[in-house]
Amino acid sequence: MLISHKHKFITIDIPKTGTRTLRESLRPLGVIDVVGQPTQKNFYQHGSINDCERGFKERGWDLENYFKFSIVRNPWERYVSFFVWMKKNHTERAFSMEEIIKNFPSQDSYLFKNGNLAIDMVGQLETMETSFSSFCHKVGIKTPPKLQHLNKSVNKIHYTEYYTDELINLVAAKEKWVIDQFNYNDYKQQ
Repeated sequence: MLISHKHKFITIDIPKTGTRTLRESLRPLGVIDVVGQPTQKNFYQHGSINDCERGFKERGWDLENYFKFSIVRNPWERYVSFFVWMKKNHTERAFSMEEIIKNFPSQDSYLFKNGNLAIDMVGQLETMETSFSSFCHKVGIKTPPKLQHLNKSVNKIHYTEYYTDELINLVAAKEKWVIDQFNYNDYKQQ
């Protein structure tokens, strides 16, 4: 989560959707006042809009005065990215794709408050350059910085190789809103 009081925006950083790229691209501009940390209470690095709202209320800030931005990603790719990351960073035990899909939050769970979308703009990782540029213009950053593509996955196996029909359907049910809203209807799309 990033907060800029100068430009009145927050980013809701859904895990495995290019959040490090967003953070490291904006940080050098000096417009970020709060950079969510992995262990921070309400301004957690990957906190939801509800977490953010609690933090704002505690500090007496008005969330409605801030432009809220987030990025989503092809959900089937996202869960493979989680799986590969867990395999690499948590070697003490093996994780299955099914466990990853069932245990990691859906993308919409970060974006909704009381059953309603609470984000002003949701971009897509697949078109991040365009989404980022549009976001920068909306919040008054006249010259968008070049995106620093960091933490890119170097998985040599195409994400579709990780899925059975059952797992495809599990993701489709869990990520229905993102799939419908952003036209990720064909799980094989790039």
